[in-house]
Amino acid sequence: MQAINLSIILPVRNVEQEISGILRSVVRQTNGIEAEFILVDMGSEDGTPLECVQLIKNEKLHGFVIQNGDGDVAAALNTGIQKASGTYVSFIFARRLYMDFLKGYLETAERTDADFVFGSFSEEDVRLAERRSLSKAVQQQSGVQYMKEVIRGNLQIDLSAVLLKRSFLRECGLHFTEGCRYGYAQEFLYRCLLNAQNIVQSPTLLKRDTVFELKRGKEKPVGKEIFQAVEAIQRVELLLQTSFKQETELQALFSQELLPRTVMNSVDVMLREGSGYNAVRGVLRVLGYDSLLKAGRRTEKNLKRRIRVWNLIPWMYQAK
Repeated sequence: MQAINLSIILPVRNVEQEISGILRSVVRQTNGIEAEFILVDMGSEDGTPLECVQLIKNEKLHGFVIQNGDGDVAAALNTGIQKASGTYVSFIFARRLYMDFLKGYLETAERTDADFVFGSFSEEDVRLAERRSLSKAVQQQSGVQYMKEVIRGNLQIDLSAVLLKRSFLRECGLHFTEGCRYGYAQEFLYRCLLNAQNIVQSPTLLKRDTVFELKRGKEKPVGKEIFQAVEAIQRVELLLQTSFKQETELQALFSQELLPRTVMNSVDVMLREGSGYNAVRGVLRVLGYDSLLKAGRRTEKNLKRRIRVWNLIPWMYQAK
């Protein structure tokens, strides 16, 4: 048997009816690729595991199903990484499917020996990525620089459309924070960017596959658990403060832009779910996150306005 080039990790829960379309939409992208499919079930209460096994058999795929118990997505992804045997790994999520990106990513990865590959969300991004591919000096843009661009809103990187070298993850000990339902993806991506030596943007234009995406709504309100996203960013900030002390500009972007924005976005979630202003302010005080709502020189103008209104006249604040 040929070596596996790509391990595709797909966490699933209660998608017995939808998994056929989801999986086939991904399989179509792997023609000519030595790929394995790792489907990690997170305590489904329907026939999802059996349906997954049957699909792997019927489609003659190299792959398997893991029953990971009633855990979270982060735990499922970690299990998938541990069981993967491919040179590269990619994560597929039922609610965020992208069309026809895997071949382009793998070609970019193999051509550049990249640790981390991400895609392009516009024609302008495609042209920029193509220009970068012609110059190794440009191609070797640091993870710190990419992080700055992400925080400023000039660059988008989606965990649902990345390719990572498995040996890089193993050697750097990179994994998802289990028990964290919100913010785990952003934390993981930032850790990868900080550790990767060779990060490459593929000139592959990303388009969502809305036909097969899971469209069911969330099962229950998020509540104050949404503030796990703030904890996730704080863990990365601590890493910056201890291991990247020289990156003062990035640290300033975290404290003046990313952290207050994450707090305000979490506030918006609670307000949209029907929590009262006083209740949300109480949660912020208990968690100590009210102290993070301070604007600085690097704070974006609209975020400054949101913070000011929330701090001074919260009853006038309108959730985004």
